[in-house]
Amino acid sequence: MRILTRPNLGGPTRQAVALWHAHRAMAVSTLLVTGQVDAIEAELSPAQHGVPRLPLAEALALGPAAVGWVQIPELGRGVSPLRDRRALRVLRQLVKAHRPDVVHTHTSKAGLLGRRAARAEGCPRIVHTFHGHVLQDYFGSFVSWCLAKLEARLAATTDVLVAVSASCADELAAAGIAARERFVVVPPAVAVPPMAERAVARAHLGITESELRAVCVGRLVPIKRVDHFVEAIGGEPGWRGDVCGDGPLRDRLREQAAMYGARVQLRGAMPDIVRWLQAYDALVLPSVREGCPLVAVEAFAAGVPVVGYDVPGVRDALLGEAGGEAGGNAPKVGPGLLVPVSAGPPGLAAALRRLQGEPTLRAANIAAGRAAVRRFAPEEVARQLLAVYSCARR
Repeated sequence: MRILTRPNLGGPTRQAVALWHAHRAMAVSTLLVTGQVDAIEAELSPAQHGVPRLPLAEALALGPAAVGWVQIPELGRGVSPLRDRRALRVLRQLVKAHRPDVVHTHTSKAGLLGRRAARAEGCPRIVHTFHGHVLQDYFGSFVSWCLAKLEARLAATTDVLVAVSASCADELAAAGIAARERFVVVPPAVAVPPMAERAVARAHLGITESELRAVCVGRLVPIKRVDHFVEAIGGEPGWRGDVCGDGPLRDRLREQAAMYGARVQLRGAMPDIVRWLQAYDALVLPSVREGCPLVAVEAFAAGVPVVGYDVPGVRDALLGEAGGEAGGNAPKVGPGLLVPVSAGPPGLAAALRRLQGEPTLRAANIAAGRAAVRRFAPEEVARQLLAVYSCARR
């Protein structure tokens, strides 16, 4: 049983769907359990991606034979004691009926309620994946401290703790969630869909063949630092930029983009952006931190160079096989170009100039990225998780 807080348009949902299919091909059946998205969020429906939807009553009646996707309306983000108690009760009913060999939870709320339900019903193996964390840069110090204490208590009764990158595991250990050796690093599963050829993608997006166009993909929230992307494009006249995503900072970013005329365009949420990635000359990741940015892997597959700040998660993805120490005054070369955070938007702009002016570097970047994609193939990640499950014994 895989439990996810909500099927929003984000990395954890896409990974859950990819793993459902990959494990199915290995004769391992999964009941995917999620809550519902908020009214302001875009949904990524597992049913629209080949995971059969089951009504809750049918999933309970089928018991161990239930395979597919079931939603619990009471499960969702935010704190609501009454709603959370209802969600926990339904989760316990599902675990009791389904009798899974493994309960694998993803994201914070699902991790809290799902692990409690699994433990209460005697599930033999409980696994939780951290796709990142909210222990820094999201809340004030007191709330962050409380969350860290809660996660540490949950970790103590979890058989295996999975982190999607080494940086993520390092930060969680430093926050006192668990000893570093308790974390297993398993990269995210990234199913890359068919992509339109560059000329077709550019025509679809209205991009002329001669212009240089970069893209920033993600929710418009402070931790994604999309304003740095807008400023970087604004300071680099040779480039134009697209922002693909939505969120509470939309209006503020639109005002900022207006300072640069038509050179920066906000396209809103684009669920199918992966299909059109080959239209772009670079992907930019200006985030404060990431767990492991799936869109970077998709850009690797598309042959699109990636530029990002030297921060946890982005560093793991962009150094790839290049390895080496973080920091320094120049971007490092691997599957992408890393920029010191201290360099700010001008540093991002300088990295874009490097991609434009050094064809050999660009070609090496693209080749390293395409080689890195293999690590994230759903079938490979699914095999790694089966090994994790087999040794997850208390």
